[in-house]
Amino acid sequence: MKSLAKHSNTIGNLRMSDNTLCCRLCGDARLESTLVMDPAPPNISGLLKNEGPVNRRTIRLDVRRCENCGFIQLTQELDSSFYDEYVMTVSHAATMQNFQSQQARTFVERFALANRRVIEVGCGDGNYLDHLRAAGALVTGNEPSTPFRALAVERGHTVMSGYIGANTPAQGGPYDAFVTRQVLEHVPNPRDFLAGITSSLVEGAVGLIEVPCIEQTMRHQRYFDFFPDHLNYFTKGVLSRLLEQQGFEVLGLEEGMNGEFTVAFVRWSPRTGVGALQCSLDNTTRELQTFAAAERKAGRRVAAWGAGGKGIASLTAAGLTDLAYVIDSDPHKQGKRLPGVGLLVVPPSHLAQEPVASIILTALAYREEIISTMRKDLRFGGRILVLGDSLRMATEAAA
Repeated sequence: MKSLAKHSNTIGNLRMSDNTLCCRLCGDARLESTLVMDPAPPNISGLLKNEGPVNRRTIRLDVRRCENCGFIQLTQELDSSFYDEYVMTVSHAATMQNFQSQQARTFVERFALANRRVIEVGCGDGNYLDHLRAAGALVTGNEPSTPFRALAVERGHTVMSGYIGANTPAQGGPYDAFVTRQVLEHVPNPRDFLAGITSSLVEGAVGLIEVPCIEQTMRHQRYFDFFPDHLNYFTKGVLSRLLEQQGFEVLGLEEGMNGEFTVAFVRWSPRTGVGALQCSLDNTTRELQTFAAAERKAGRRVAAWGAGGKGIASLTAAGLTDLAYVIDSDPHKQGKRLPGVGLLVVPPSHLAQEPVASIILTALAYREEIISTMRKDLRFGGRILVLGDSLRMATEAAA
């Protein structure tokens, strides 16, 4: 797709990109050959006009599987301008109309999307937007194909042009929900595409993602399911991992249309995903450092409770080498020092001998027990700060 294509060599309407021999998802170079189809059609959507000599040009199709993550992909990509004039509909059949109508209605009802803003990324001729609108959603479309976009506008829909990516989110956002059907298999950079979608959403937005079902292909050895228009082939496991890594909670995965499609229902939160871990580390570390510095400046001493893995990791990441001490009830740890920060481990009774104003609790599994011990048994009246489930600070006021 135009905004995602970079530095490629074009052969007809196919191109070999710089990352041809690396996995599009994980970047690993160990791609094992899964299928070679020669001859294969140059594409399956650009039907030829019945004029002049017949063009029987064919290509060699190379399908590979990543040995690291299991992702199945083509080494070729269609030319970046291919989808500008793309027209290929499957909505004429009654079976498809019934399937899409039921799917759209179920999606809207399941997530209470009536009168909520829903965008379909890659909306084609607007047929599915019709079903979403009939189910009560307030719909907007995105479609890079000029003829497709014109057809959707004729149906009365607002449809924006352009390709969605991390640097080009959908216009008019943020949206409460999204749909992208039979699109993810076409894009050269699935992660960038999904990043563009998340940049277009409100926190907690839900989505429906539909791709061809590779399990159906493999169950019946359907070599004819591979063609140049589809660059990416997602097993349910690979799709789930990709979505989770991009910050989506996968609420459900199912097969639809007689097993032809895999449908994922997701919810997006910026607090999930691999990228969010780094953000959580940076934010929590900054909060710990800021809190400790402020207490030190005010002349108040701070201790930590928990000499286990979470405590050692979080205190070391924040560089908190100047805390008063670390409390732990395990006698095997007492009298020793923590790796990374060198803080002395003391028993709970030490709190009475050397009082502090605040305690950072890092032993999350024993949170309630430790707080009870501090408040009731040790009569600690200072502040207790607890690292949250995703390493975010939560402050408990003094009792």
